[in-house]
Amino acid sequence: MKPQTIKINLIAFLFLLFNAACSKNTETPVDDMPNSIEAVSNVAVRTLSEINTIEISWKNPDDAMLDKIEFILEQADGKGNRNVQLLDGKVAEVGKIVVQLSNSSEHTVSITALNKAGIRSEKVSKSIIGQKLMSWLPRADTLMKALVKNYLDGKPRDIWSSNFPQSSGYWDGAAVIWGHGGAFSGYTTFKKASYTIPSYKKDVEQLYDNRLLIGIDKFRNKRDGGPEAYAVYPGEGDERFYDDNIWVGLDMVHLYELTKDSKYLDRAKIVWQFVLSGADDVMGGGVYWKEGQKSKHTCSTFPAAVLGLTLYNATGDSKYLDQAKDWYDWGIRVFQDPNDYLFYDNVRLSDENNPNSALVTDRTKFSYNTGQPLQAASLLYSITKETKYLTAAQQMAKAAYGRWFVPFRSYLLNESFQILEPGHVWFQAIMMRGFVELYLLDNNREYINAYEKTLNHAWLSPARNKSSNLINENFKGVTTQTSWELIHQGAILEMLSQLALLEIEEK
Repeated sequence: MKPQTIKINLIAFLFLLFNAACSKNTETPVDDMPNSIEAVSNVAVRTLSEINTIEISWKNPDDAMLDKIEFILEQADGKGNRNVQLLDGKVAEVGKIVVQLSNSSEHTVSITALNKAGIRSEKVSKSIIGQKLMSWLPRADTLMKALVKNYLDGKPRDIWSSNFPQSSGYWDGAAVIWGHGGAFSGYTTFKKASYTIPSYKKDVEQLYDNRLLIGIDKFRNKRDGGPEAYAVYPGEGDERFYDDNIWVGLDMVHLYELTKDSKYLDRAKIVWQFVLSGADDVMGGGVYWKEGQKSKHTCSTFPAAVLGLTLYNATGDSKYLDQAKDWYDWGIRVFQDPNDYLFYDNVRLSDENNPNSALVTDRTKFSYNTGQPLQAASLLYSITKETKYLTAAQQMAKAAYGRWFVPFRSYLLNESFQILEPGHVWFQAIMMRGFVELYLLDNNREYINAYEKTLNHAWLSPARNKSSNLINENFKGVTTQTSWELIHQGAILEMLSQLALLEIEEK
């Protein structure tokens, strides 16, 4: 080798040696790495609104050497595909991942922390064994949030608006008490459904309880020195309807039964006293529809009976039961069509000045006007065990199902079933109350299945507006809608929440 080549090689060697000596290695040598790492903690599983979709969260260890998180989701029986992912680990932060399950089999989640030397922590597993994946409660939660965002946040007086997009009109487009009551019923049923799920329960209590109670109380007045009640709009002079009040009163009883907070029972009793002021023996019994008007309606008389039966269940006071029976019996005689077991809308005297004049009957039939007698009959059977009430309820249910459900083929669900026909959605929600009350007695799930399939198709189809999460009134998903009324969205929230409650209670 030539002397010049030796010299160049020597210089290069010295240069490399100098650089190695002067450079600072910022990486911790593998030999100096800890030989252990703490495991993740607080692993939780939450179902989302899309079917079989779950969010898994955990707390990463507070360890500067944390590098990766190994995530594994697999069926508990070892069958099917394993979902294995290696995720970046952020020290002491909450990690989350959303996955969709291919089926509803039992699954196990396993999460392991790895440090920069590849040392593995103890594996932490979360079993979904025996836990029925809930689809209805997350959907109800999504719609509840959509209602608050689109109809309540930023609105004058913090009361619900009637439409989305908001329309102009009386009280800046605010909803009347009927609309408020519809939204309040949706909230009440959602609260019942979520009450045993800690994360949901906490959100409801913090976000909705006081706000919505304060809002609906703004409608209370004592018009013309009469008994206190919920008026159409806030204001001392605004008129009051008996049926509007009954819907609110029912929600207050349900909230009392759920929470045992007497403030709700106090409000229900206020409504009860107002309803009594709207009942007399003219036409033989029943409850008027509105203060100052002369017609008595199915939609005031039978809901009043349901309120009485619900108050009896909550308090044990027989005066509520006795009055409810009177209203029920009178309503059956006056309103029910003996040919099909459905119900007419209202009656009035042919001569308002002659209490003995003949009755004039409006024979229009609405779905909710069968739903409330159905609920009342079911409650009466539950209380008295008299089979005549169960027989009557089953006759009404069969008739209503035949009248207001129609055949439908869902290509989304790949099945044919009876779907709720396009119509007044709030009426359909009130009708559902009767079907549910009967189902809790006879365990015939035919009618509940029809509601489930109807609302499942609606949620997955173009009937749900994906930007607002509001749902069209035609559940088939074949129509275009550009505005949505609060009363109907509150009703859909109630129905979703009722299905969630049945799902959670595995009924």
